[in-house]
Amino acid sequence: MKPERESSLVEVLDRLLDRGAVLNADLIISVAGIPLIGLNLRAALAGMETMLEYGMMEAWDKSSREWYARQEAKIPLRQNEEVVFRAFGYLWQEQGIMRRWVPGVWNVTSSRLLLWLRSPGEVVFEADLKNICKRRVPSLTMQRQELELEFSGGSARIYLSEMDELEEAMERPFAVLAAAATQPKTVYQ
Repeated sequence: MKPERESSLVEVLDRLLDRGAVLNADLIISVAGIPLIGLNLRAALAGMETMLEYGMMEAWDKSSREWYARQEAKIPLRQNEEVVFRAFGYLWQEQGIMRRWVPGVWNVTSSRLLLWLRSPGEVVFEADLKNICKRRVPSLTMQRQELELEFSGGSARIYLSEMDELEEAMERPFAVLAAAATQPKTVYQ
């Protein structure tokens, strides 16, 4: 058999990671027309983002997100600042020709949004909540919504499965301030 066209290893790997490959095989070993052994094989080979997009490896993804969220965080907090929301997610990074999703734990504090990488123990993204404009945008490669952030220091694209909860937590400090401003003040005479 001759291949229809030459493919480089990079093209094959790119196709496997982007679209994936599925192998379905049924094998029956028989002797004298009597089936003795049956083998049913189902295998999928793809990049993790593709696997998750098609609903495969969900248990692994869920357990990984829970494990990251449970990890003790020694996030450098400002005075009177507290974490109000924490969830595992991703930050899109582009550095030259390198483009990738950086996994970490998103933290919404009473004043900031930051992405914490437990190992090596650093904050890789940080922005004050009051300076962030956010909007949901469709993913460039998958059928999902991502969050595009614009702030005084630039812009970022992020993804996490608890997107609604993250946005709610980002609004919470301002809702508390607005509620405090509308409360009637007690005047003592």
